[in-house]
Amino acid sequence: MKNLFLKSVFSIFIIFSLTSNTYSQSINQTLSSLSTDAAVKYTDPAVTAFRASLNSGWFSELPSPTNGIHVKLRFVAVGSMFSNNVRRFSTQGQFRFSSKQAGEILEESNYFPGDLYYDEMKSYIINKSWDVHIEGPTIIGSNNEYLMVEFPGDEIPVEVAGTTQYFTVDSYSVSEEEVKGFLNNLEFLPTPAVQLDLSSIYGTGISFRFFKGVNIENLGEINIWGIGLVHNIRYWLPESFPLNLGAAFYFQKFDLGTVFQNTASKFGLYFSKDIGSFITFSPYAGISYESSQSHIRYNYKFDTPTGSQDVNIVVNFDQLSTVAITLGAAVKFPVVSLNIDYKFAETATLALGLGFGF
Repeated sequence: MKNLFLKSVFSIFIIFSLTSNTYSQSINQTLSSLSTDAAVKYTDPAVTAFRASLNSGWFSELPSPTNGIHVKLRFVAVGSMFSNNVRRFSTQGQFRFSSKQAGEILEESNYFPGDLYYDEMKSYIINKSWDVHIEGPTIIGSNNEYLMVEFPGDEIPVEVAGTTQYFTVDSYSVSEEEVKGFLNNLEFLPTPAVQLDLSSIYGTGISFRFFKGVNIENLGEINIWGIGLVHNIRYWLPESFPLNLGAAFYFQKFDLGTVFQNTASKFGLYFSKDIGSFITFSPYAGISYESSQSHIRYNYKFDTPTGSQDVNIVVNFDQLSTVAITLGAAVKFPVVSLNIDYKFAETATLALGLGFGF
């Protein structure tokens, strides 16, 4: 029953946001056409959003400054917002042309199948990693646009009767039709979690975050776990002190299918004020130092004269560290609580929480 409830809550949120915008092939199939340089630029908006989401939505209130048993089960949804400038990318990097693309390049320079030395020239093109200009939609861009790769032009050497002759092949932009905007101009990327908050001993609480089992079509299955510690410094201060003041540390791991793996941690200072008794309104604010690490795994496929080859690629993104400011508020009833907050950072996030407990 619990598993069914979790899936029903978050599947609707994710599926309506994502799956209606994806197209038929999987993300691994899309990335299989990209070398490392292009794959980094293509996936960067999603990876950045995952990093921001991992460090969001943890906090809703500080533990009680008095000892007691408090248990709350929270359902958390975090959305990372995208700006228009991350929907396309342009880069210079390594690329291997497919047999089909090599044929297009040669035909543009008036070399056709059956021509003398055509096969040798085609073999030369597909055997080499070219330094090229690449541009097109990122993973969150339009699925009506394709990746474009500019062949730089070259003098192709061919062995002829013991000597080397060079055949001029002009520059030409080819379309990589396997790569287009995967999430079709998605406005924000949602990330769900279930969180269990336990407190309070000496003003200290512990949080466990988890989520597993929902499969986002063509992206893979979500697998989340995390842990956090939070302490209300007001426990050590006079009862007349007007604010809750606390410190917290959180760590989370987030995997999406076999492609995306992410870890994140944050240390934050939080302030809150409880207003009311039976129904409590609690505005809060926090400043945090956040760090995250991500990598992607996929099978890169390329053509050779002897057939198609594939190589397992692991791309490690640079560690990202940032300072963020969070503003939010919670409304607490005797058993149910609601909270919402907005995090101001390099990638802004909006977090919503629904809690049940005492």
